[in-house]
Amino acid sequence: MKKKILVFVVMAALLITASVFAEVAKTHISETERALTGNEPLPNVPAYPYNPDLATDSPGIIMGTTWYDYQTNGSTGNRVAITDSNTIYVAWMNAYTYPPPPRHIFHNWRDSYGNWNFEMGLKVDDRPDGSAAAGYTTLDIYQGYRGAVAYHYTVPAYVGRLAVDAADYPGYGYFERFNIPNMFSGNEHIWPYIAVDRNDRVHILMTYPAPAAGDPQDFIYVRSADGGQTWTTETVVDTIMTISAVIDASPVSDKVVMGYCHPTTFENQWENDIYYILSEDGISWDFRTGKVNVTQYERDDDSLWAYTDMDIIFDYNDNFHIIWEAQTIDTEGYIQWNTRLFHYNSETEEINLIHMWPLTDYWIVGCDCGAWNRPICKMNLGVHSSNTLFATWTQFDTLDCSNAGYANGEIYMSYTYDGTNWQEPINLTNSATPGCYPEECDSDHWSSLADAVNDTLHILYINDKDAGGIPQTEGVATENPVMYLAYPVDDLVGVDEEVNRPTNFNLNQNYPNPFNAKTNIAFELKEASPVLLEVFDLTGAKVTTLVDEFMSAGSHSITWNAENVASGVYFYKLEAGTSQETRQAVLIK
Repeated sequence: MKKKILVFVVMAALLITASVFAEVAKTHISETERALTGNEPLPNVPAYPYNPDLATDSPGIIMGTTWYDYQTNGSTGNRVAITDSNTIYVAWMNAYTYPPPPRHIFHNWRDSYGNWNFEMGLKVDDRPDGSAAAGYTTLDIYQGYRGAVAYHYTVPAYVGRLAVDAADYPGYGYFERFNIPNMFSGNEHIWPYIAVDRNDRVHILMTYPAPAAGDPQDFIYVRSADGGQTWTTETVVDTIMTISAVIDASPVSDKVVMGYCHPTTFENQWENDIYYILSEDGISWDFRTGKVNVTQYERDDDSLWAYTDMDIIFDYNDNFHIIWEAQTIDTEGYIQWNTRLFHYNSETEEINLIHMWPLTDYWIVGCDCGAWNRPICKMNLGVHSSNTLFATWTQFDTLDCSNAGYANGEIYMSYTYDGTNWQEPINLTNSATPGCYPEECDSDHWSSLADAVNDTLHILYINDKDAGGIPQTEGVATENPVMYLAYPVDDLVGVDEEVNRPTNFNLNQNYPNPFNAKTNIAFELKEASPVLLEVFDLTGAKVTTLVDEFMSAGSHSITWNAENVASGVYFYKLEAGTSQETRQAVLIK
C-alpha cells in the first residue's frame, strides 16, 4: 500500500524553568506496565473524601464521583455518546468507598432539554454491593436512543457484560443485561470496547489478561444482531502487547473498522505499528489477510514507534481516521519523552502530525506521568456532519506536578477542516495546580469525547484530586468528581461558520419513541425553504399538519401533541424544497 507521510516538526527553544542540575527522567524498553483488571489489592494509603468547599479550576458539570480515578489501561474508548434526538449518555467506573469493593458501573443521562436525570449517577450493573467488582466500561447507542453499556466484572471469574437500556422512555436505569460469551476454555476475555452499527448490530472487542506484566495477550471479536441475546462465536483477531484495540461503525454505510497497536516484537510493550481491519458489510471479516499496517515503523530507518493509546472513527463521507501516540527509541533502548500525536486518513492514505509534546526529550525525575501514560495520551476522535474532525487528549507538563511527584493532566483539543491540516491545540480545562496536595489537585485525565459533534464537543473526564492512578499505587486515595464538559464549537475562531452550517437535509427519529401523548421531531435544513411536516396513519390518511411555513437553514425541533389521537403506528413526512423524508412513530397509551 502506498503511504505518504507528511510530518513537519518545528523545533522550538527548550522551555525549562527548572534547575539545570535537575535529573532527567529515562524510561527503558525493558520496563513493563501492569494491566489492571479490578481484582488487584489496592494500596493501604490515606483516603480523602471529596470536599465540595475546596475551589476547583476544572470546568464542567459533576456527574458523580469515584474513588477509582483510573478508567482505562490503554485506549480510552467511548464513555459518552449522543442519541439521534440529542440526548446524552455517560458511563464510568465508580467505587464509592475506599478501598473497594464495591466497584460498579454508573451512568447518567441528559434529556433533550438539557436536564440530567440523576444527581450523582445511577448503578448499571446488578452485582451485590459486597462483592461487586464491575469496571472498565465503554458505551454506544442502540436503536438510535438506547444506551448500550459494555463492562466486565468478577464472579469470581471474569465475565464480559452488556447492559442495554430496556425502558420505553430511556435513561432511567432500566437495563437488560447479557453475558458476552467466553468460548475459549481457560481464557477470560475482558476490557470490552463496543460499537453499534446502523443495523443495530453490536460489535465487541475484548482482550485476554496476560499471565504476567509484559506477556503477550490475544484479543477477540464477537457480534450480536439482537441486542445481546445471542452472539457469534468468539474469534481471535491477533496477539498484542498492550490494551489498545478499538472499533467503530460508519454512520452512512454498513462498514465497521477496528484498529490496534500491533507489536513488532514480543520482547517489550513499546515497539508497535498501527494496524486496521475493515469489514465492508459489518459481518464478513478477514482476520488472516485483511490486516493493514499503516505505519510500517519496523521497515523504516528511523526509531519511531507507536505505544498503546489510539482511537478510530468514520466521517460522513465513509472514510475512517486513526489517531495514536508515538515516540522514538534511542540506540541504547531508552524511550524519548517528546511524544507525537499522529493522524491517518484512509481517503488520502496520509499520516499527519497533530501535535508534539514536549518539544525536546526532557522530563524531570519526580514528575511521573503514571503507568500507561505518556506526555500525550488517552486520545479520542469526534466528527461533525460537515466532516470537521476533532481530537482530544490528556497532556502532562513537568511544570505542573503534585506534591507527591505525579504530573497533573489537562485536556487538550485540535481540529481539522480538510483531514490534513490540524489547528494549534487548545487547552480545554486550563487547570494547572503545581505543588498541590491531596484534595487540592486538578489533574484532568481519562477523558472521552463523543463520536458525534453537533454544535458542541461532549466530553467526560475524571477530575483527579491527587494526580496518578491509585490502582497503580500512584499518589493517595481521593474521591474524585466525574465531570461532563460541553465545549461549544462556535467558541473556536474561524470554526463557527464551517461547523454550524448544515450540509445535509435530515429528518431525525422522533423522541421518545414509542411515546405517550407527546414526542419531539427534530430536523435539519441545508438551506432556507418552504417546509411541510405532516403525520399520516397506516391507511395513508392525514392525521395532522405540524409545520407549513417558510423556515431558515439550520436545526429545528417540533413537538407533536397526540393527546387526542388513538394508539397505533404513524408516519411523519418532511418536505423542504425538492427534498423529502419519512419516518415511523409509535403511539402507546
